[in-house]
Amino acid sequence: MAKGVYAALSGAVAAETALDATAQNLANSTSEGYRRLRPLFREALADAQPEPAPGANRFAMVASTAIDMAPGAVRATGRDLDAVLPEGAFLAVSTPRGERYTRATSFEVGPTGGLRAGGGDVVDESGEPIAVPEGAAVSLTPDGQVMADGQAIGRLRVVSFETPSSLTPEGAALYAAGPDVGAMTVTDAALTVGAVEESNAAPTQSMTEIIKSTRLFDTYQRAIDAFFDLDRRIASVAGQ
Repeated sequence: MAKGVYAALSGAVAAETALDATAQNLANSTSEGYRRLRPLFREALADAQPEPAPGANRFAMVASTAIDMAPGAVRATGRDLDAVLPEGAFLAVSTPRGERYTRATSFEVGPTGGLRAGGGDVVDESGEPIAVPEGAAVSLTPDGQVMADGQAIGRLRVVSFETPSSLTPEGAALYAAGPDVGAMTVTDAALTVGAVEESNAAPTQSMTEIIKSTRLFDTYQRAIDAFFDLDRRIASVAGQ
């Protein structure tokens, strides 16, 4: 089999990965606090040597998928339970899978009285879920205090990471922290109350990227078909 088919196949896999990430960006272009995904690629040499031989095969490989930390547009709502986090910061929430982090900070009181945001239970600085007294009027302050009928019932756990682009996405709103994110620190930077941060994934940009990735995948697919056709012809001639 021609060695070039493996290079074309690696390119097709890379294009498919880019297509998947862009499709997720498009699907979440209206999700509050969403951060677009950016696949990162690298080139690898077959039989890598310090000085590769001329004509050595090169392959495209997906190195990782990074999170684009560019801020989204801020939209004023006037709602007491909407807030925009400081740039680069995340809200800690509790989930069945453990502590997760989100920038989707349109808060609500859940059916059991817990404060929720981003699909998780909001926790205070000690990591305990914040419970709201039944029937209380709830609001937020710029320093992260949760107020119920004018009384503080807990302060939001807002954190930042050394390398936030290395967080692992879990759905549209949640992120998990692995070892690549580096040190985590609690931040006391002020919140912007009465507003929400929109997704930083622009629909038009995502649509353009989908078209480009689709065309690139089709190009690699045609190259793969051409290599297989060449192999069939060679085998046919050799068998005569």
